[in-house]
Amino acid sequence: MPIVLGVNAPVIYRRCRVLYLLCFSWQIVILAGCFSERSYPVVAHDIVRFQPPEAARVSARAWIVDAHAELQHLLPRERHTALLTAALSNGDGQPTRVLDHFKLRFDDLDTLLGNLDGLMHTAHLASAQLTFGELPAWPEFEDVWIPITPDLELAGRLGLVTDESGQPVQADCIVVLPGLLGDNGVMRTRDLSIALRDDGFHVLALELRACGQTEARYPGVPNAWGVYETQDLLLVSEWLERRPEVQRTGLIGFCWGGNIALLTAWADCRPTNDPSVAPELAEYAQEVSERRHYTAGVLAFSPVLRFEDLIDQLDRPRSPLFEPVLAAFQDTLRLRQQVKEHPAVTGSLRDLIRQEIDNWGFTITDAMQHGLTYLRLLPYGSKPAGDKLECAGVPVLIVQAANDPLVPAQDLADLITRTSNPNVAALILRGGGHVGFAAYSRAYYFSLIFNFFDAQAGPRAVRSE
Repeated sequence: MPIVLGVNAPVIYRRCRVLYLLCFSWQIVILAGCFSERSYPVVAHDIVRFQPPEAARVSARAWIVDAHAELQHLLPRERHTALLTAALSNGDGQPTRVLDHFKLRFDDLDTLLGNLDGLMHTAHLASAQLTFGELPAWPEFEDVWIPITPDLELAGRLGLVTDESGQPVQADCIVVLPGLLGDNGVMRTRDLSIALRDDGFHVLALELRACGQTEARYPGVPNAWGVYETQDLLLVSEWLERRPEVQRTGLIGFCWGGNIALLTAWADCRPTNDPSVAPELAEYAQEVSERRHYTAGVLAFSPVLRFEDLIDQLDRPRSPLFEPVLAAFQDTLRLRQQVKEHPAVTGSLRDLIRQEIDNWGFTITDAMQHGLTYLRLLPYGSKPAGDKLECAGVPVLIVQAANDPLVPAQDLADLITRTSNPNVAALILRGGGHVGFAAYSRAYYFSLIFNFFDAQAGPRAVRSE
């Protein structure tokens, strides 16, 4: 019998896959409408305000403990609702096994049967579209251009809070970034930007290099994947703070935008001789002031902490049926390759990065490797990441979902175990998929953001030893 089973194993496997398709194809048809982008505007009466004790506001790590205690009743009633910073390490220098804590299996996270809610929440808050044309107007927002270099300005939508006479009031300004290759056509960006403005914050929804209206006006400026976008963001902060109505700036990023937000917190404080910055890259850097940027704080939702692992996963075509999130990701990559008329449309992130690097307009030997070293937040094989967030001098909060079908939540535990900086805090929720936190718990999502950036209730930066 073992011999027969061994001989027929490939046939049995193929038949099982066919049976799986037949059994669940009807569910896919029925659920197809559930896997589309949706709008989640804030519901004002659901927002919870809190004022933590003075002693609890000394750091982001202390703040998230009180914040979650005040807000956790807003989450769905589930066992093991969250893991906070201190719980991500077992005390012996080893990271907590996140999926074990939440009773989840890694192999289930990209399947309808194992993670239906995570996949739906991901789809509701993600967008596979690339928007280069004009967008419908947002109420009380204007389109602006932020100068970066003599040959580049970044597009954004700026919403200012005004008084009864229509004059801008003094307030902090929060910069909102989309995900990889994203633009202001993403509903998540629009809903959050409008909600923040209505809550009393000035807001800038920003389109980075090679994205949205910035791409439309400057099609020859390629994506630098964060290598130059981090510096761009420091200049954006300075541009905003030169405006008389802006007090502090804050930063929110989703998915790859979350990576860029975290790397901006590092770029704001890194030493000039940081080994993660190759001299060839540093040569092209613009000067920025030495003062702290984004002092209102940095929020990163679902960042891709092991970017190179994701690059590896996207080297081969993925099945929409069995690997829907990776397959959808590859569709976006193919669309980018088509729009930019790259020589090959493969859906490979590695290919796309190389294609964009070829259009940088200047020659850097081993540019891709230098770039990946700059972007690396966790070690990749034997390649070190450095301790990028140890120097962060502003409050930083990283939020992941345990059931994220794209980014392993374990990566956040690994990062926090390596990071002792009290300014860097972490939160892993049971649900939310990939950036789908508004669908998982809209009240918790907006309450967390509003309180984090609140000038009185939010965390404070402390000295990082």
